[in-house]
Amino acid sequence: MDGTPVAQFGQLHPDIAMARKIRQAVFVGEIFLDRLYQHDQRQVRYEALPRFPAVERDFSFTFDDGVEFEKIRQSVTALGIAELRSFVPVEIFRGEKVGAGKYSILIRAKFQSSENTLRDEEVAQWSTLIGKALEKLGGVQRA
Repeated sequence: MDGTPVAQFGQLHPDIAMARKIRQAVFVGEIFLDRLYQHDQRQVRYEALPRFPAVERDFSFTFDDGVEFEKIRQSVTALGIAELRSFVPVEIFRGEKVGAGKYSILIRAKFQSSENTLRDEEVAQWSTLIGKALEKLGGVQRA
């Protein structure tokens, strides 16, 4: 830290290990606490675990090759759904069944509230909004 070693790590020499009848590699570490504690400690940051369960929904769409995931993500983020915790691609497929110049993508959305348990109606409404946003980008929902 700041050019001062606060720890050292290494492998026990094989000759020493053999003399003690140790047959596998042994690694050793030493932490110099006196040097470590000379540095300012960082403020501990944490976020409490959510009290309410998350709900996941999958969206399977076909897009033209020119539509990048970043554009898809931006259009969904623009919807301003506060409970949307993540929106990530899970699987991408290209092939004869999809068609030339196109790809199929499976996207998983995770919704969660810090204030209450989400109702099916809320999640269905957000899912409809996301589906419409993806269709505006030229996406075709797969069955």
